[in-house]
Amino acid sequence: MALALVTRIPSLAEAQIAAGALRSAGIAAEVFDSSFGGMEAPVIEGLGGYRLMAPERQAVEARQLLRALRAGPGLGEPEDVGPWTASLRQAGQARKRGMRWVALAILAIPAVFWLVRWLTG
Repeated sequence: MALALVTRIPSLAEAQIAAGALRSAGIAAEVFDSSFGGMEAPVIEGLGGYRLMAPERQAVEARQLLRALRAGPGLGEPEDVGPWTASLRQAGQARKRGMRWVALAILAIPAVFWLVRWLTG
């Protein structure tokens, strides 16, 4: 039985809940990469999140079911690729902004020391 990727989910708890929802609908879903649970969230997000896998013949049905569940009250709008990919994208963008500030600070420190030395020199 070959498995296919249904979606990637950034949170282990959410991945387990989604797998349970699929199993209750008769789809043999499994969460892969659950050993990442000991890592920090940015590492897991950078790796793409937890993989939710299902048999190839049930993958399309699983995606449709997850979109329908995600579209339920209070859960927001379903995305085209998978219901959780937008949150992964947003986290990646926030991380990039943060890294820009870190790079600016690292580059600015030598400039400040050089300026102070030049002014006092």
